[in-house]
Amino acid sequence: MNSRERVERAINFEKPDRVPFNFWMDRRRMAELDAKHGADFRLTRYDADVIESYACFPPFPSADHEMKAGTSWMVKELFEDWGEAKDLDMPDPQAPALYEWLDYHLKTFPDKAIIANSPNVLTIIEMMRTQENLYLGMCMYPEEVKALFHRISDVMAAVAENVCQRDITALYVQDDVAFKNGLLLSIEQCREFVFPHWKKVIDVGHAHGKPVFFHTDGKVDSLWEIFSEELGVRMLNPLQPELQDIAEFKRRYHGRMGCYGGLQTSLLHDVSPEKIREHVRDLFEKCGRNGGLIMSTHDIDYSMSDEQLDAMVDAIKDCTY
Repeated sequence: MNSRERVERAINFEKPDRVPFNFWMDRRRMAELDAKHGADFRLTRYDADVIESYACFPPFPSADHEMKAGTSWMVKELFEDWGEAKDLDMPDPQAPALYEWLDYHLKTFPDKAIIANSPNVLTIIEMMRTQENLYLGMCMYPEEVKALFHRISDVMAAVAENVCQRDITALYVQDDVAFKNGLLLSIEQCREFVFPHWKKVIDVGHAHGKPVFFHTDGKVDSLWEIFSEELGVRMLNPLQPELQDIAEFKRRYHGRMGCYGGLQTSLLHDVSPEKIREHVRDLFEKCGRNGGLIMSTHDIDYSMSDEQLDAMVDAIKDCTY
């Protein structure tokens, strides 16, 4: 069974030969491992099943940023007055260069599950303004914020239309709407400001018969039903298990919505290989039976050793059906 078949079975709540997986690490650590093992080391060394193709992300206007300790930090906002937002130039979703990397992935790795990443309005606005000023803007200048959100999601819907005409495995919509204690916005605010833009892009995927993955960090159990029933999300990422009950998620949503994630990123660099193996097996027992699980991480800490990484991947590959 190849990776694409394995992932397709998992997302259709059928049993593959083993649980499929992917992982992300601190970008500096990934660069080190690329240099050590060769480009695409996750595929060539570890045989990861999923490729997240980011390159079809249009170049939206952005604030000034600088890199510190492997993270990009905003040093000057793109604009100070929400009235200026109406004059921002939007990128061209038809630019052929946007799709070159996705086309390369599709051509080079036909046996892998390739999902096209589609950041949404919160992610893109936070490249322009701080979270603080974004949320203040929603309160003080709601119509200006909504107008900019519509312009952004129109671009992303057009991109989704183009990528979904290709042979991708799934469309992957992304917006962080929560932190470790709960939502960043009330559900009412989400309905007013955010959900319509998620749905605009998700509906494109559904119109083309593509399953939709969704990424948001944080504690999102209050949105599980909305993701499943109102938005039609097939796989939710990363479902941090230290923040919500992943066994309860499995019990409630198996057959409707699965887990793309489930591994506790904050744990993996800080425990023994044996503890890592126990953690992987525990996730499989809680969430992996009868399909519906693609194991993955968010950004594993820079300090994760080769031994720890090897233990994680070996343990995942031992999760057979």
